[in-house]
Amino acid sequence: MDFSKGTLAGIGVAAVLIVAVVIYWLTRPTFGEISRKGYDYAMALGSACNGKDEAKVAKITQMIDQSAQDGELQSYEAAWLKGIAQQASDGQWESAYASVRKLMQEQTQAATPLPELD
Repeated sequence: MDFSKGTLAGIGVAAVLIVAVVIYWLTRPTFGEISRKGYDYAMALGSACNGKDEAKVAKITQMIDQSAQDGELQSYEAAWLKGIAQQASDGQWESAYASVRKLMQEQTQAATPLPELD
């Protein structure tokens, strides 16, 4: 099979684009910023998942629903938290705990660099 230089260049560009898309897909944030209330629920879910406490997960889920109804949580926050709670309820404790950790990691922000002291 004989390819022209243009064809090979096109294949190379396509391969680079595919790799870039895959890297973006694997490193994109899963969660966005959450409120203080959402953060508190995430911490509680983390504790419940770590202890594999089904009753605590059920209670937290009810509290999340109530907070969403009361306007204390945005709908997307409630959906993220309830998704984690569902993983736990399905017995996927490690996966749920990993999701809590990911959510918490995505809340961290890079610090502003300190000014030069010299």
